Amino acid sequence: MEDRLIKVVRCSRWKFFRYYAFSWLLIPLILAYIFRRSVKFRIYSDRIVLEEGILSKDLKVIFISDIRTIDVRQTFLQRMLRMGDLLIATSGTSGYENEVQGLPNPARIKDIISAQRSGEISEPEEAYESVDEDEDDEFIDDYDDEYE
Repeated sequence: MEDRLIKVVRCSRWKFFRYYAFSWLLIPLILAYIFRRSVKFRIYSDRIVLEEGILSKDLKVIFISDIRTIDVRQTFLQRMLRMGDLLIATSGTSGYENEVQGLPNPARIKDIISAQRSGEISEPEEAYESVDEDEDDEFIDDYDDEYE
């Protein structure tokens, strides 16, 4: 007699319901990681570079000498989380040309840029040598200790 396959039976999908029900929790974590890595705000001695984008890149260069106003905007929750938005207005525009959202310690970043504008940092290269793109908070804390 010939062995003939009649039916293949797999476990019910309901057995894995808890995995299906909570799988959406992983997706926001992955998206948050990707979106966090898609924005880079770099401060150089003579300019600020804002790079945004995942697949396509938008690169904005603002020279320190062109900055007219720097403002910090924080909601109550952002203040509790020590983050906020940085608004930069340049001399060639009315209003704010650039808005960077969700920066850690935006008041300290504003102070760094203001110090660059006024020339208070005599050797800016020293402040930026140890900057690692993944250590944003540590750099700002180091700056605070060294220059205040």
